Amino acid sequence: MKINWKNAAIGAATVGIILTAIFVFTPTHFAFAQLDTLEGTALEAQTGLATESLPIVIARVIRIFIGVLGLILVCLFVYAGFLYLTARGEPTPVEKARKIIKNAIIGMAIVLLSFSITTFILNRLLAAAGFAGGVTTSGAGNYTEPLSGSLGSGVIESHYPARYATEIPRNTRISVTFKEAISLDSIISDYATGAAAGASVFDLNSAKVLIFETAAVTDEVSEAEVALGAAEVDVSFVPMDLDDDGVVDPWATIFVFDPVDLLGNATTDTNYTIKLEPTILKADGSLAFSGAYSSGYEWTFEVSTEVDLTPPYVVSVVPVEGSDEAPNVVVQITFNEAMDPVAASGEFIGGTGFTHIEVLDLDSTSAGSNVEGTFSVVNNYRTVEFLPNDVCASDPCGNDIYCLPFGADLEVQAHAASLGADPPQAEMVGGLFTGLVDACGNSLDGNGDRVAQGSIEDTVSGLDDYEWNFTTTSEINDRSPAIVSLLPTLTENSNIDVNQNIEFVFDILLQASTVNSSNVKLLPNHAQELWFSDSSVNADPDSTVLGDEYSTAIIRHAQLWETVIDAAGVTTLYYYYPLVNQGVKSAWQICMFPSYGPHAALELRTSCADSAAPFCCNGFGQSTPCVRRMDGSLLQ
Repeated sequence: MKINWKNAAIGAATVGIILTAIFVFTPTHFAFAQLDTLEGTALEAQTGLATESLPIVIARVIRIFIGVLGLILVCLFVYAGFLYLTARGEPTPVEKARKIIKNAIIGMAIVLLSFSITTFILNRLLAAAGFAGGVTTSGAGNYTEPLSGSLGSGVIESHYPARYATEIPRNTRISVTFKEAISLDSIISDYATGAAAGASVFDLNSAKVLIFETAAVTDEVSEAEVALGAAEVDVSFVPMDLDDDGVVDPWATIFVFDPVDLLGNATTDTNYTIKLEPTILKADGSLAFSGAYSSGYEWTFEVSTEVDLTPPYVVSVVPVEGSDEAPNVVVQITFNEAMDPVAASGEFIGGTGFTHIEVLDLDSTSAGSNVEGTFSVVNNYRTVEFLPNDVCASDPCGNDIYCLPFGADLEVQAHAASLGADPPQAEMVGGLFTGLVDACGNSLDGNGDRVAQGSIEDTVSGLDDYEWNFTTTSEINDRSPAIVSLLPTLTENSNIDVNQNIEFVFDILLQASTVNSSNVKLLPNHAQELWFSDSSVNADPDSTVLGDEYSTAIIRHAQLWETVIDAAGVTTLYYYYPLVNQGVKSAWQICMFPSYGPHAALELRTSCADSAAPFCCNGFGQSTPCVRRMDGSLLQ
C-alpha cells in the first residue's frame, strides 16, 4: 500500500487542532443580570468594581494551561503517527511509535479528566463570585427597545396607558407627562388661534404626535398615512402660569389626548402605537428629545373590545380620617385607577382657581375658606397631592417646607363630576369636566357603592363627593425617611430576573410626587436605551395591606441584559445601579438625609449611614459619594 505522507500528516494535524479547539474554546454561557442596589443622599455608585472577578481570571488561566497541554498531546500523536508510517516494518521505530501513542492516550485521559475538574472548579468559582445558578443561554435575549429610553432616562416622566399595557378600554384618554415644559404648538395644531377664541380643547398636531393602529403600518403604508388626523383627537393640557400674571403660558408639561371615536373595535383586541416625533420643542425652543434619545419616543399598548363604564373610587388618604397631624403633612388622595390629570390638577390662589378638590379651613374667620395651594397628579396618575403655599420651615437639605394652618380643623372635599347622558360617563362643559373623572371619563364614586351619582348639582339622588376631616398640631414633624428593606436584597446582586421590579420599602409614608425619575432611578453601566417608570404605594413591608406607616417605591423597567461568556471565554457583565437620592421626601416634606438604609452586615441590625457617613453604597456608609465606574465617574 502506498501512503501519501503529506496528506496523512495534514489530516492528523487537522484532527488534533479541532480537538484542541473543542477543549480550549468550548464556551460557557450564564444568564443573569448584575444588580448593585444603592441608596443615598446625593450621588451613589459602585466602588471600583471590576468587570471580571479574580476567580474568573484564575479559572481562565487554568483552562488555557490545559489547552496548551492538549496541544502538546496532539503533537505527540502526530509525531507517533509519522514514526509508525515511516518505519517500513522496522521493529525499533514501530515500538517507539507504539509507546508514544500509549503515553499520549494516557495523557489524553489526564487532559480530559483535568478539563472536567476545571469546569467543575470554574462553576464553583463563579458561585463564589456571586454568579451561581446560571442557565444555558446564547445571550441573544439582550436587546434594546428602540425609541424607549426617554421614559425615565429622558424627557418623559410618565404616560398612560403604560408600555405594553393590555385590556385597555376603548374609551381611554391618553395622558403624557413631560419633565420639562413643552411648547403648546408642538402638541396642538394652531394653538394661538384656538386660545384667542377662548378654547379649552384643541386639535392635535398630527405631524408631531402620531396615534395609529400598530398593524396598519406596513412596508408600503407609513405611520403618517394611518395615524389619526388633527380633528380626530381632542387635546387638553394642565395650564401653567409661571409668572402669576393670570395669563396661561404657551407651554405645559401634562397633556391629554382624547380620540373623538372609540379606539379599536367591538370584536377583536387591537394594538395601538403612540409616537412622539423628535421635532417636538421645549418651551425655550430647544429639542425635547436630544442626545441618545434624539430620535423621539414611542410605545405600544393593547386596546380591548370593551368600553369602561366603571367609576373610580378612593383607596387611601393622608392624613387619615380623624387624625391629629403635624401641619407640614402633604394631603394625598389615591385612587384605584388612573385619573384624568386635567380634571385633577390646578392651583387655588387669591380666592379663586381649581376647586375639583378643596382643602377647607373650618376655623378661619370665614369658616370653610379654601387653603391656598397646588394640586398635582402624580404616581402614574393615581394620586393627587396638595401642597399649600405658606412656607413654615426648611428640611435637612435646605428645602422649603410648606404648612397647612397650625392648630386647625380641616376638611378635604373631592368632588364628583356632573353626569352626562350615559352615566357613569361625566358631562363635559366647554370641553372640560366639572369634577374628578378617571382616564375613561367616568365620574368619581365618592361613597364607595360602585355607582356614580354625580355631583351635588345633578338631579340624580345621592352625592358622590368624597370627604374627610383631620386636625393639625402646632409642631413640625421632622423625621427623615429610612429604607428598611430592598428587593432584590443586598445579597441578591446576581441571578436577578431580567424583568423583576426594583422595590424600596420605607419606614414612613412618602410624598408621592418625590418618587419620580429624578430621585428614584435605575442606571446601567453600559450603553443601553433603558426606560424605567416609578410608582409608590402606601403599604406594609410585605405589601399586603394599605397602611399609614410604610411606603414602597417601585421601579418598573425595560428587560435587563444578561451576563455572557462568549466563545473566546471573554466575560461581559452588565451592571445596573438602583439609586435613591435625597430628593425623596417623607409625606411631611423631610428629605432623606442621611441615607438611612440596610447595612451590608445584616447581623448588625443598624443603618449603613449616619451623619458622618451620609452616603450608603451597597450597604456601607461613606462620607463621599460612591464611585460608579472604575474611571471614577459618579451616578447622576
